[in-house]
This record gives sequence, structure tokens and C-alpha cells, in this order.
Amino acid sequence: MNITEAINKIWGSEPVEYEPLNGGFVNATYKVTAAGNNYALRLNGAQNDFLGLSREKETVALKTAGELSIAPHVLPQTTPEYLLTEFIDAKILTNEDFKRRETIAESMRILKVIHGIDGSGIGRRFSRFDMLDKYMEGIRSLNVAVPADMDGFLREVGIIRTRRERESRYCTGYCHNDFFGFNILNGGGRLYVIDWELSGEGDIFFDLASLPYCHAFTPEQERHMLECYLGAAEPEHLASLRDMKYVNMVAEAAWGFLHSGMGEESVNHGLDYYRWGLDVTERIRKGILYI
Repeated sequence: MNITEAINKIWGSEPVEYEPLNGGFVNATYKVTAAGNNYALRLNGAQNDFLGLSREKETVALKTAGELSIAPHVLPQTTPEYLLTEFIDAKILTNEDFKRRETIAESMRILKVIHGIDGSGIGRRFSRFDMLDKYMEGIRSLNVAVPADMDGFLREVGIIRTRRERESRYCTGYCHNDFFGFNILNGGGRLYVIDWELSGEGDIFFDLASLPYCHAFTPEQERHMLECYLGAAEPEHLASLRDMKYVNMVAEAAWGFLHSGMGEESVNHGLDYYRWGLDVTERIRKGILYI
């Protein structure tokens, strides 16, 4: 479905204006103005087909988050083909914004709310390990060539996976699984989290690792983050964080390779997916665990 078809289905012949929104590395997202009101309209891409994730369950998760005032409210016109929400007049925070102690503290407060969501009403278990497995299945099915050292990266991920399975106390939270800066908006001094399509019950350390990996936190900032969330930054917490930053890096590379093979046209960015995958693998080779 394209933007014109979605608008016609929702608003019919009513006059509507729309423009692409920045970001949207997977789905095409637009700001739509109709009858003086603004909306965010996301056209769902094909990623969830490869991941085997339900759009209906994503909508339930987002509705739950909206009721907790940490996400935009979902509107009734939403279908599996597109997501219609209220439009949050907000800005995406910069790297420096996220490194401020007060922003780290507020981000951790919101993350605790997310991890406290009762996932039984949503019924979806999904972690970055599951995601990476699905990415690799998709890469193979699309015959996308990947660097030879991806095999070594995946073996290391397998070791980390085994280690995490022994740490069961952190593996039962409802996770956003895409808790990166471009999915966190500052609207009127409040933070909102968007793009819940990957959410599901899993290991909370994936979410904890997301901001350090996405925004190149210093060791001091990582400790402050863990202290805000866990009340302490013990050596085992820091080791878990490093493990998850590594898994996030490998998943990021695989994400780029998968989307290069899917060949979807984007209206929100000009990212060269394959080049991005190569750039991330080079950073992993160098031991750099942030993008």
C-alpha cells in the first residue's frame, strides 16, 4: 500500500496534506494534516514478514504504552497495513542530549515502565537473539553476500547467548528492542517512545545496551545509567552491558544486509543499507561497540 491509497482509505475525498517525516529506516512515515488536525501515518514495511511478528500485537503494545503516557496514542483507523497515531510535536534528541545525566535518568525511568508492562496481554516473546536469527534467515533466503567474518561474529553471539540464558533474572521483562535515539522523542519536555514493532518479552539488558551502543556513552555515563536503573553498576552488570553492545552491533550489521536484499524504496532517508552493514562489521573488527 502506498501513501495515496492509505489516505484515501482513511479520509476518502477529504482534503489532506502530507509530508515525509525524518527517520523511518524500516517503514515509511508521514505527517498528515486533515481538518486542521495533525497525525502520524506509518506505512508498514516488509521487515515483520521476515521476522514473523504480528502487527496486531504491536498495536496492542503501543496502545498499552500510550495509556502509560510514554508513547503516542493509537487511533482506531489503524490496520495491519498502516499505523495511525496522534502526532507528537517533538524533536529527536542529539547525541549530546542523550549523554546528559538528567536525560539518562529520565530514559531509565521510562525503560523501567516499559519493562514493567504485563506482556501476558500481548503474548509476544522476542529478543535481539531471536531478531538476529531471523535476520540471518532472511539474508540467506535473499542470497545476500556478507563478509566472511560474520560467521565468527555469530559464534561469539552464540557464546553470549548461552551465558545470558544462565542469567534468567533479567530475561523476563517486556522489552522495546529498538530503544535507540531516533525512536525517542522530546515533546514539550516529555519523552515519548515510538516504533514498537520489535517489542516483546526478553532480556532487559538489550534495551539497557541500546543507548550506550547508539550514542557512544563513556564508561562514566554507562555506570550512571546502570545506577539509575539497577541502583548499582557492579562488574557483572558492566560485563552484561558489553555483551549486549556486541550483540547489538552484530544485529545492526545483519539488519543492513537484510534490508539491502529487500530492496524497499524509502521516503524518509537515503541510507545505503549494504554499505552500512559493511561499516558496522568493520567497527566490530576494530573492537568498537557503538555505531
